[in-house]
Amino acid sequence: MKKQLLPILALLSIPTVHASEVNLQALQACTFVENDFNRLLCYDNTMAGKSLSKPTTSQTLTPPANSAAPAVAAATGTVAAGEQIVKTKNEDFGLEHKEVSKDNDDEISAVVTNVEEAPYGELIITLDNGQQWRQVGSDRLRLTNNDTVVIERGMFNSFLLKKAGQNRSIRVKRTN
Repeated sequence: MKKQLLPILALLSIPTVHASEVNLQALQACTFVENDFNRLLCYDNTMAGKSLSKPTTSQTLTPPANSAAPAVAAATGTVAAGEQIVKTKNEDFGLEHKEVSKDNDDEISAVVTNVEEAPYGELIITLDNGQQWRQVGSDRLRLTNNDTVVIERGMFNSFLLKKAGQNRSIRVKRTN
């Protein structure tokens, strides 16, 4: 029995001896790869003992986190993205996209230019700033042209539209 156990223990100890040879710096470098697929490939290659001779453009490795290079790279990337998308806060209100910054105001005020009724009775409201909002739900609110409305951000990225000076509101979503 003991003679059969010895070869099995020897075989089981081989992976643990090999695992101690993993290059920890290479694993830390893999955390800086932004593309998910390339990051996984980096981890797989590091664990398999393969070294990366030269990283691809999407697989650029940066120094460890204690240096300032990653922060500088992140800041320049943010500036480049900001230059591509130039919009004012009011134009983006209600459009929940990744490009929209989260520091927008929590409400806007505008004048109604047109009110239409959809086939199921929902209101389609066009504002003087060019935005169009559609009612979500079956609540009722009387709106006419030239009414001043306030649209405020609700919970879970919802929006509430109400007449200025009133408390009654309807849930809306932006359509354009």
